[in-house]
Amino acid sequence: MFTKLLDAITFEDVNTFCREQPEGVRVEYKRQIDTKKHIPKMVSAFANTLGGVFLIGVESDKTKNEVVFPIQGIPIEPGYEERIQQSSLEGIYPAVIPEIKIVDVPNSNNIVVIVRVDESIQAPHAIQNSQRTYIRTGSITNPYDLADMDRIAYMLKRREDSQENARQILDRIDDRVKRFCIQDKPSLTVIAQPIYPYRPVITKSDIYELHERQSFPPRKVAGGIADVRNDNTFLEMNEFGIVYHRRILPEHQQLNEHREFTGVALNYCEFIRTIRFLIYHAMMLYEKCEYVGNIMVSAKLQNVIRTQLYEPESNYIEKFTEHIVDGPVCSDSEVYASTQCMPRDFNNSDRLIDIVEELVHQLIWAYNIPINETWVKDRVGKQIEYYIHKINH
Repeated sequence: MFTKLLDAITFEDVNTFCREQPEGVRVEYKRQIDTKKHIPKMVSAFANTLGGVFLIGVESDKTKNEVVFPIQGIPIEPGYEERIQQSSLEGIYPAVIPEIKIVDVPNSNNIVVIVRVDESIQAPHAIQNSQRTYIRTGSITNPYDLADMDRIAYMLKRREDSQENARQILDRIDDRVKRFCIQDKPSLTVIAQPIYPYRPVITKSDIYELHERQSFPPRKVAGGIADVRNDNTFLEMNEFGIVYHRRILPEHQQLNEHREFTGVALNYCEFIRTIRFLIYHAMMLYEKCEYVGNIMVSAKLQNVIRTQLYEPESNYIEKFTEHIVDGPVCSDSEVYASTQCMPRDFNNSDRLIDIVEELVHQLIWAYNIPINETWVKDRVGKQIEYYIHKINH
């Protein structure tokens, strides 16, 4: 329920979730609510803390901290979803948009409303004309509490501190990469990380479990594991939710019609494969720890100045060179790309294609390739769809 695609959630999922998850920092049950009165407080508190799920139409025994079965639901009302969204938009500053799913209760005319809220990178969020800021406390008797000035200052400062924390972690990873990998060859580094990684999201032992059954067990490093297959590939996972993958890109000699060397060519499908590999392992980690926050996925090409692109199906990209006087040659030594998403986007094929396309388009733009042209989008898009299909099968 924390990470499953909303459209795929069924009443059976709700029933199982309610049996397994007691109320706490990330979970709340309500038999009935006043959307205008309760929604801003509930949604903002989840967004200010760790994110979470609350179910409307589910009664909870507060003395035992257990859901009362069978789940009864609430009567169907037209516009219920819209009222929740409107209350969140108008009653919270900055506004928070929760995900909402209505599930039918079998053999009745009732429904259960699922409201899922992500931990927010814009916290603190306030309500009541920006005068009150709430957080989740985990208490089943009083799950909300007013945030004092120290807590608000902490939420603001954690944004700044988390960026410094991420920088230090990535610097340590870069140092390890320098010891294990070739440095002077064209390479692509892809990183997935919480935008504000201010706390561990998974234990080191859980990270190790994800890889220990492989034929080559990973190395244990500070904060996580590193998987070094050879001097061409490096993967590291960190307890702060940072997943780092670097790969040396295969080089191919480009020859003219006289078989004379004219430069180094890179297969741009290797960009897609490398990003796909990173996303696969990031998806494993975030599913393991049920992380629901905002994710930054970034990519960096290195040592690629004067390289060109090709794809194996057509040897070299003749169609690109027909439209470009100088050909698809990179003028920069390093090329950067980035995008933001949610972990659950990795389980959505359409959204996953959008993420990979955004990164690949930014990378090949540096090769003077007209990514806004329809034929370029179609050609690159077919390659991306092919590799995304492979990750999901």
